[in-house]
Amino acid sequence: MRGRRGAYPSVRRLISSQKHQRAALGPSDEGFTLIELLITITVLPLVIGAISVGLVSVFSLNSSVGNRLSDSGDAQLVAATFLKDVQSSEMVTTSVSSVPQCGRGQQLLGLQWDNGLTVVSYAVVSQSSGALITYSLDRYYCTLGNLGTPSASSVVSYGIAPNQAPPIVACSKTVASCTASVQWIPAEGVQAVTFAITEPKTNFSYTLSATPRAWDSAAGGLPGGGSPYAPFTLLDPSSCNALRVGQGSLSINVGSGQGNGVLGVASTCPDAVSVSNGGTLAASSVVTADQALNSITPNDKATYPSTEYYDSQFSDPFQQVAAPSTPTAASSASCSSTQTSGGGIQYSCPPGIYSSSPSFDGTKTVTIDFSGPGTYWFQLGLQIPNNVTVSFAPGVYIFEGSTALSTGSNVTLDGSNVLLYVANGTVDIGNNNNVSLGASTGYDDIAYWDGASGGTINIGENSNLSFAGGVYMPKGSIVSGENVTISSTFIVADTATFGNNLNLTITSP
Repeated sequence: MRGRRGAYPSVRRLISSQKHQRAALGPSDEGFTLIELLITITVLPLVIGAISVGLVSVFSLNSSVGNRLSDSGDAQLVAATFLKDVQSSEMVTTSVSSVPQCGRGQQLLGLQWDNGLTVVSYAVVSQSSGALITYSLDRYYCTLGNLGTPSASSVVSYGIAPNQAPPIVACSKTVASCTASVQWIPAEGVQAVTFAITEPKTNFSYTLSATPRAWDSAAGGLPGGGSPYAPFTLLDPSSCNALRVGQGSLSINVGSGQGNGVLGVASTCPDAVSVSNGGTLAASSVVTADQALNSITPNDKATYPSTEYYDSQFSDPFQQVAAPSTPTAASSASCSSTQTSGGGIQYSCPPGIYSSSPSFDGTKTVTIDFSGPGTYWFQLGLQIPNNVTVSFAPGVYIFEGSTALSTGSNVTLDGSNVLLYVANGTVDIGNNNNVSLGASTGYDDIAYWDGASGGTINIGENSNLSFAGGVYMPKGSIVSGENVTISSTFIVADTATFGNNLNLTITSP
C-alpha cells in the first residue's frame, strides 16, 4: 500500500509541469480551417433566408388574421344592431332618396317606429385620409323627429364597397307589390329584411336577416286586389272629413284577430278621422297621407289606434278589375205577378233589360224573385216599396238613373253570388232594412260596386247590412243614419260618415 502511495507524487509533478509549459506558451492560435470557413459562408445565408421567409410569413399571417378578426367584429356589431332595429320597426324603406332620413351618407336602409318619432338609417359614408378614400357603413339614430342632429351614431362596418347594395325586403304573399325600394311601407307587410354585405379589402362576406315584430302574414289586404291596401280604405286625397263616426264601434279585423287590421286614409288634411265621445275605432294602425301624422282628431273619451304611419301613395286597389258591361243581346224584360194564398203578391222577374223601373204593389205583402241567373239592367233604376222581400238570383244587377236603387221601410234584400253594380245615380236604403248579399266570384269578392263619380249610398236608421264580400265605391261616399249595423269583408270608398250607435265590423281573411 505504501509503495503505491509513494508513486502518486511523481504523477502530480508531471501534470503540474505540463500546465506550466502551456501557460508559458501563451494563448492558443487554433481557429477554422479553410474548408470549415467555406462551408460556413455557404450555409449561413441559406439559414438566414429561411428564417426571413418564416418571419415574413408570420407577419403576413398576422395582418390577414387581424383583418379577418376586424371583419368578424364588424359582422357581429352589425348583427347586434340590425336585428333589434328591424324587429322594432313599424315602417321600412330601402330607397336612397326617402324622406325622412336620419344622418348623412347614402342611405341603404331606413327604419321608423314610435309613430315616426324614431328614425334609424344605415348609410354608406366616405372617409378621407389624405389621398386615400375608404367607405364605412354607419348607423344613425334620431329621436323626437330631430333628423338634423342624430342622438347617436356609430360605425358598424369600417370597410365596405361604395356600391354596396341595399337590403332585400320580402313582403307577405298577400302584398301584390313590395315597394320598399321607392317609398316607406308598413312593417306589417314585411316578412323579412335580408342584408348581404361584402368587405372588399378581404372579400369577407356575411348575410343578415330579420323580421319586424309587427309583421302580419295577412297584412296588405286581400288576394287578387291589385296593389296592397287596407281592409278599410278611404281614397279622397282632398277630403278633410274622410271618416266621421258617431258614438259607436268600428272594428277592422284580419283573420281571427280583433282590431288588428289597418285603416288607410289618403287625405292630406289633419283631423280627417273623427270618432265622437265614447266611440271606438279598433284598428292596429292608421296609414295616412298626412305627413304630420295628425289625421286623427283628438278625443279623450274615444278610443283610437295607438300608431299612425305616413304613406305618400294610395292607389285604387281594384282599378284593374273590369266593370260589368251592359248586355247588348239581351231582350227587354218585365216582371209577372201571381196572387199568393195569403192574399199577397209574388213577382217573378227574369234577366234582361228593364227600360223602365218595374212597378210593384205597395199595399200588400209582396215578394220579388229575380228568377234566373244572368244580367239584369235597370236603365231607369229600381224602386222597391215598403214591406217587400226581394230575392236576388245569382247574377249581375246594373242600376242607372238619378235614383239608381231605392228601398222603402222594412225591406229585406237577400242573395248569394251576386254583384250589385251602380253605373250612375244615388242609392237609398230605407229605415229598418235587412240586407244580406254574397259576392259574385268573378269580381274579386265585390258584392256592392258603385262606379258613379260622386255616387252615394244612404243607409237609413235601424238597418242591418251584411256583405259576404266587400263594398267598393272608389269615387263615392257612404252615409248612414243611427243604429246601423254593417258587416263586410272590406270597404273601399272616397269618404264615409256614420251616425250614432254604429256597429261596423270589417273582417278580412
